[in-house]
Amino acid sequence: MLRAVLLLFLSAALVPCQDFSLGNLQGRWTGILNQGILNLRVAIQFDRKGAGRLEVLDQQAPTIPVTAAKVEGYRVTFRVDSVGAYFNGIVMDDGNRLDGEWHQGATLPFVLAREGVVTKLHRPQTPQPPFPYTEQNVKFPSLARGIFLDGTLTIPPGPGPFPAVYLITGSGPQDRDETNLGHKPFRVIADYLARRGVVVLRADDRGTGKSTGDFSSATTRDFADDAAGAVQFLRSREFVSRIGLIGHSEGGIIAPMVASDPALGGRDVDFLVLLAAPGVPGDQVIIEQQMLVSRAMGVPEILIERNREQEQKILSIARSEGDPELARSKMRAALGDFGNNPLNLLSLRLDEATSPWFRFLINYDPGPALRALKQPVLALNGSLDVQVPPAQNLPAITWELETGANCDYEVVKLAGLNHFFQTAETGSPAEYGQLEETISPVVLNLIGEWIARHAKAVERKPVLGGSVRPAAK
Repeated sequence: MLRAVLLLFLSAALVPCQDFSLGNLQGRWTGILNQGILNLRVAIQFDRKGAGRLEVLDQQAPTIPVTAAKVEGYRVTFRVDSVGAYFNGIVMDDGNRLDGEWHQGATLPFVLAREGVVTKLHRPQTPQPPFPYTEQNVKFPSLARGIFLDGTLTIPPGPGPFPAVYLITGSGPQDRDETNLGHKPFRVIADYLARRGVVVLRADDRGTGKSTGDFSSATTRDFADDAAGAVQFLRSREFVSRIGLIGHSEGGIIAPMVASDPALGGRDVDFLVLLAAPGVPGDQVIIEQQMLVSRAMGVPEILIERNREQEQKILSIARSEGDPELARSKMRAALGDFGNNPLNLLSLRLDEATSPWFRFLINYDPGPALRALKQPVLALNGSLDVQVPPAQNLPAITWELETGANCDYEVVKLAGLNHFFQTAETGSPAEYGQLEETISPVVLNLIGEWIARHAKAVERKPVLGGSVRPAAK
C-alpha cells in the first residue's frame, strides 16, 4: 500500500504524457536507485526500436542488456533479465521523464529522466535581487595548513556591530548554498538572517567549488578545522560582535566540536544552532537511518532486515580492521553473492566503508562535545526526519546538555518537517525534490527570534534553567 501511495505522490507533480511511442524512448536516460543508505546512479541507452544497454555509473562493470521494452498509452515497461529485474512506469513531463518502480526481488521507487533535458523546478523561496544587504565573495584559511575556503559574506545595511553566524554543511561535498535537488537552503537562511541584521558566512566545502583541499581524504575532524578558520575570519571583522555556528546534519556534529575546544577557537563561539544534529555515535545513526529511509520509501520489511544484517557486518569489520584493502576484502567475503551483483546497492558500501571519513564517523561520539558546551544552544529536528531521527537523537542531545549543566538551551521537535525542514508527508528522500518549499518559514522565524534574543549583549551572560520545548502541534 505504501509503495502505491509513494508512486502516486511522485507522479502528482506532473501530468502523464499521452502522445508517446516506442521510438520516443531513443536516447540516454539517467536515474537513481535508493535502497535506504546509498544512491546508485544508473544510465540506460535506448535505440529507436526500444532495445537498450544499462550502465551502473558508480561501478566499473560491463553494461547490461535491456529488453522487451513496451509502450502502451502512457505506460512504459522493460526488462533486465540478466539480473532478474523489470521496470514499470508512467511517461511524464512531455515525454522526458519516466516515474515508476524497479522490481528486483523487492520494489523500489525509480525515476528516469531523459539526459540533456532540464525539468524546470519551482523554488519560490530562492532569493531574487534586489537585496537590502551586501554580498561579498571572500576567501579565508582553514586551521589546516594550505587549505583556503571560498565563500560568501552577507552583510546587513548599517554601521553595526552585528551578530554573525557561519553555516556548516551536512555530509558529502557541498557548495556554499548546500544545494540539493534545486533547493538552496543555506542561501535562503542567509537571506532571511541578513534581513534581520545578522552577518552570514557560508563557504564551499574543502575540495568543492572554489575551495582548495582534498575532500575525499578528509574526516569530520578535518572539517572542524575549516569551521574554526571561519570563526577566526569572522572574529577579525570589525563590524562583527557575537559569533554563532549553525550546523546542519553532520554540520551539527562539527559545530559542538569547534565550540567546545579552545584549540579550535571555541572561546570565540557565543551560541550554536543545531539543525538535525546527531546526538549518538555515527554507527547508531547509520543503522536507524537505513531502516527508516527504506521504510519511508516502501522497501519491504524482509529486505530492510536483510540490509540491516549486512550493514552490521560492514560496520563490525570497519571498526575492527584498520587496513582498508583487507577490510574491503573481508566485507566482500561477508556479503558473499549479495555483494557481487552489479546492481546491488550494498556492494557500493565497500569503498565508502573503508574511507577515513566513514571510519571516523562510526567511532565518533558527539556526547562529550555536547556535554562540554557552555554557550546557548538551540537544537531543532523535524518529526519526519528519517536521516537523523528525532526519537534517537533529541533525547541524547538533551541529556548531554543537561548533564553538562548548560544553563541556556532549547531542544525543539517540529511536527511535519523532514531532514531539510521542509513540510513533508512521509519524510522520504524521494520527496525532497518534489517539494517546492526549501525550508519551513516556521523554522526560519524560530532561528531568527532565538538569535535575536542571544545576540544583544557582547558579553555572554548565562541564563538560569535549561528548557526542552515539546513537539510543535
